Amino acid sequence: MSSPGVPSSQSAHNLFSDDSHPNSLLQSQTSQILTATESTLLNHYLEHTCQDMTVDDDDQYTLQVGIPNLAFQNKLLMKSVLAFSAVCKCCDIINQPLLSDGDRGRVVMLLSIADQYHMESLREIQATLAETDQYDHILANAAIMGMYGSSSHCIRIWLAETASDDLERGRFTPKGCQWISLFRAVRVAYTGLLNDRFKAEDVVQLVPATSPIHPVAGCDFQIHCECKVKSWGEQPKGTRDHSLYPILADTVVSALKGLRKRAEEITRNGMGDYEDRDIPGIHNDSDVQACLAALELFENIASKAFPDTKLMSNTPGHSRLASEIDIGTVGQVSKVSPWMRRYTARITSMIPSKLPRRFIMAFVHKAPTKYLYLVEDMMGLMQSGAPRGHGITRCPLNAINSEPSLAHQLAVDIFAHWLVLVMLLDKVWWIGGLGAWELGQIISLRKDTRWCMSLWKTDDDWWPESMFEISRQFNKHRAKDGV
Repeated sequence: MSSPGVPSSQSAHNLFSDDSHPNSLLQSQTSQILTATESTLLNHYLEHTCQDMTVDDDDQYTLQVGIPNLAFQNKLLMKSVLAFSAVCKCCDIINQPLLSDGDRGRVVMLLSIADQYHMESLREIQATLAETDQYDHILANAAIMGMYGSSSHCIRIWLAETASDDLERGRFTPKGCQWISLFRAVRVAYTGLLNDRFKAEDVVQLVPATSPIHPVAGCDFQIHCECKVKSWGEQPKGTRDHSLYPILADTVVSALKGLRKRAEEITRNGMGDYEDRDIPGIHNDSDVQACLAALELFENIASKAFPDTKLMSNTPGHSRLASEIDIGTVGQVSKVSPWMRRYTARITSMIPSKLPRRFIMAFVHKAPTKYLYLVEDMMGLMQSGAPRGHGITRCPLNAINSEPSLAHQLAVDIFAHWLVLVMLLDKVWWIGGLGAWELGQIISLRKDTRWCMSLWKTDDDWWPESMFEISRQFNKHRAKDGV
């Protein structure tokens, strides 16, 4: 794929203000430099994907003009845009009212193409990122890859849930936590530029050696997808219109009180009510403090999601979150274009947002890295399926009973509560069923009798599990009614 010169910044603004379609000049170039498949995918991005994500004029310029222009200047960004567009096509297919026999195969084919573009871009970024000062391209690529990470995860979930047998289900079941690393990468990159500490290895992590989807030979084929698409004016409804919202609003206060109580018992007494049980895995104070910071962040997000409840944000007695950073033009970030700087700050909630998809997902952006390591350890434990020390790498299991540390248990307890809020975003196509799937995995771990979890009293009602079951019943009966 060649990389012709991108229109100048001034011509890009002229393009945006022209009465014609803002991407008409870009589309006229595609047939000259892209293959048929790439041209189809780029046109889909320009005509549907970027418009479906647009919420205001700033988004419109960034997604429909700024990033496409940068993509023509940088082949790695172009590959990421094409990958994201292919996954968007997958979502268009699976969200149709009726699926044909060939639709599943088309989804697999598109996901294979998307994964190929994504992996090529990811590997080349790792090889060249330290040598570049094209910070607009870096941030744009990180933003697109973040949404690609969550959306491709959703497609794999759908393929696993609709698989015809265990072998096929195992082939598509999502593995690892790469979606978290990819989703967080744009904030890590921006913070590094802001503090003159930008490092390539901080932006892209957990790159698998091979694709989780089998590669497809000869990907240069015409893609035809007749799907109804939404215009900018047809944005998904807010979380208040979600069927789960009323019951979550009625129960979230007591749920958070219980979660806060468990965290404070660990902080105050080391083990609190758990000291008469088998000795838990070791934990250290920095792990617990990371969990407390994540809990404070979650409480603030919950208070924003349910403003009519008695939840209190900015819980007193805890330190100010380090994630509240200046977004001014200092450090290497001064080399970033103003429109890219504003967009990055908005999608990572450095600038407060009223959009639920931004302030709820801000948990991944703002949570302490140490806390996310604890969560990743536990998610690795779930996928290993072995109850003897596998998956816990940064804080080893206790040698006596192979129990994860209380810090690990608290971390995943907080994470499960947050995933309940993520379920409210299931109509956002690049998030979809991610919340319910990940929560289901945690619930399965909680019920696994091979593990001793001192923090989780399995005889008690657990709010995330109760909300998950209610959601499952809602969806089951809606499916019966054809809703």
